[in-house]
Amino acid sequence: MKKILSLCLCVCMLLSLGLVSHAEGFTPGSYEAAAHGFGGDVTVKITVDAEKVTDIEIVGDGETPTVGGQAIAHYNERLTGISSAEEVDAVSGATFTSAAVKTAVADCLRQARGETAAEGAALVDGTYQGEGFGFNLTVRVPVTVEVKDGKLASVEVGENGETNGFIDTVIDKFIPRVIDWQSLAVDAITGATASSNGVRQGIENALKDGGMDLAGLYTPIPKKNAAESYETDVLVIGMGSSGTTAALAAAEKGVKVLAIDKAGKWGGTGATTSGPANINAPSQVAAEIVDWKDPIQGQHTKAPGEPLVDADALYQTWLDYTTVDGVQGAKPELIAKVIYESGETCDWLQDYGFAFGPAVGFVGGKWAIFSSYVGNKALTESYFAKAYEKYTEMGGQYLLETEATDLLFEDGRCVGVKAIKADGTVVTIRAKAVLCCSGGYAASEELQRRFTGDAYKLYGMYTNDGKMIRSAVENGAATYSIGIYPMSHFVAPSQITTCFSFADNDIPYGLVCTAEGMAVNREGNRFIDESSIAMQAFYQGSEFFYVYSADQIDVLREKGLSANASGRYLSQGGITADTPLANIDAVIDYGVDAGFIYKAATLEELAGQLGMPAENLKASVAGYKPDGDAFGKDPAKFERLGTVSEDAAYYVAFTGCPYIYSTCGGLDVNENFQVLNTEGEVIPGLFACGTDSMGVLFNEQKAYTNYGGCAQGYCFVSGRDAGYYAAEQILG
Repeated sequence: MKKILSLCLCVCMLLSLGLVSHAEGFTPGSYEAAAHGFGGDVTVKITVDAEKVTDIEIVGDGETPTVGGQAIAHYNERLTGISSAEEVDAVSGATFTSAAVKTAVADCLRQARGETAAEGAALVDGTYQGEGFGFNLTVRVPVTVEVKDGKLASVEVGENGETNGFIDTVIDKFIPRVIDWQSLAVDAITGATASSNGVRQGIENALKDGGMDLAGLYTPIPKKNAAESYETDVLVIGMGSSGTTAALAAAEKGVKVLAIDKAGKWGGTGATTSGPANINAPSQVAAEIVDWKDPIQGQHTKAPGEPLVDADALYQTWLDYTTVDGVQGAKPELIAKVIYESGETCDWLQDYGFAFGPAVGFVGGKWAIFSSYVGNKALTESYFAKAYEKYTEMGGQYLLETEATDLLFEDGRCVGVKAIKADGTVVTIRAKAVLCCSGGYAASEELQRRFTGDAYKLYGMYTNDGKMIRSAVENGAATYSIGIYPMSHFVAPSQITTCFSFADNDIPYGLVCTAEGMAVNREGNRFIDESSIAMQAFYQGSEFFYVYSADQIDVLREKGLSANASGRYLSQGGITADTPLANIDAVIDYGVDAGFIYKAATLEELAGQLGMPAENLKASVAGYKPDGDAFGKDPAKFERLGTVSEDAAYYVAFTGCPYIYSTCGGLDVNENFQVLNTEGEVIPGLFACGTDSMGVLFNEQKAYTNYGGCAQGYCFVSGRDAGYYAAEQILG
């Protein structure tokens, strides 16, 4: 009996496309159809005999690899033998991909029956309301749709929980295209895919609730068969933190600058961060700061002229951290740039419209170097907008929705880039200096596996797919600490549940981040005091497992945990202390069907399901005791759930993952951020900034430093310095 992957039709957009009623039997042969998924078209090819599907191939290159990609892999394995699209059940967390697969399968089977699609009824004039799921897990995206003269006339977005810059881009670009083309097959805006799809789903739901057939609203959008060419002095690839400072600095010098970005908005990952390392900014050193939160001396008034941190001590601490067995693994001269230039760079950015709060310690750290953006993330997008206003006033140009695909080289020199616009236009850009500021390679599962040996789940920008790093390496560039652990500050379940109430949805979340449970790695070995798992789990790879015995599940059902359990992001509220998890059994059953929760009668059977040695798991259970815990766990953390029983009625394992913001390793660069080849020589014309080259700050045997905002600080400094240097070289 095939498993039911989702009991939650309330969140699944499974469209019928108004197909006519089924005819008897199929005409044997092969059929193909496509439907719009999360990131683009999902194409389904089926082969049928007279009664059923005998073979199926589903491709969706635009889907998120770890969400829609996994759903596609699941369908490719399980849909052989079906005879109706109604047998295509939704995969949790992959709503849009699931809907696309079901729609395309229905179209293929319609063709196999010799049927034609029902004509889409004309839209009925009126005003309609609907909601869709965007990026925010707890607040839907409400839309009001006006139909006039049988056509979409307007779409307005109501109050929502989406990030301001993202939903603004959707309003400015996605909605006008839907209206212009009178089609919901318009591509999502790159960099704002979830928000785009939330609006798309809201429009669909509004019209469906109004009783309308949507079959006529999925006209494919043709791509252009066009080409464009540009010439510039400085080309900046990527308009995030490093790209922005690079473009501003080069434009300041008076050279011709062109910046491009794959996304439909500027800011990149930088627009989603909390702030940079801002070390002894001259403006902050000079100021009196009342009620300053000094992490060493406590809250007090900082006197004018008093440094916020001992920069020399921090520099030495950083060097000590990146030294292993007496060998320095980082480049000290580039560490020094972050420490001694980040403050002045942040002051410089304030002249372009940015605003930073006083530097404080980060997550309890002792170094007062982390400056939050004033207004936190709510205003960050506006700071980038102000910067680009001034950039264009200086003569700078930019192209959004323009993806760089390949660097261009002539006689060993980088001379430009090949790119493609969202509308299909092929672009060639020639430049005297090319600055790669494209955000690292975290969005490429293939490059993650190649460089780090694993593939971590990304909580960040899926535009950061490493194409420029790949192209540079293919043309002789060297890498530096390319395999260092990615940047990770939180854990969450491998699949985010959206089918139950918010509280029940977060049962798996709470149970993979609580200090009250037992976690093991892929080998079945306990590896950490679970109180520290949020910040440290990444050391064990891209997944881990919390194991509970039946008696512990009984306690959770009746009493819950003794402390709140939640995470920094992707949470829907978490588990509240002393709240019975009354629906835990239904959540477990759901998770087992979805493939991220495991249940077994014995530890041996559970180990087999998890693919780990049974003897390791049994040893971990046997050693998990409050007295003399091997990892120093506080005995008080055992009081509610106790230990994992060695002989329980059953066992349950929840899959947890350290989610990453970004990769840390990248291309090798010198102190001017010029890319070096494998012989240590400068590749003329090529620079790398931000997370495209951040490995120079670290030792590959260690992890990212958690002093506070170091990545963002490096992005700002490296971009500015590279922009100045490239422009000065051009000017002679």
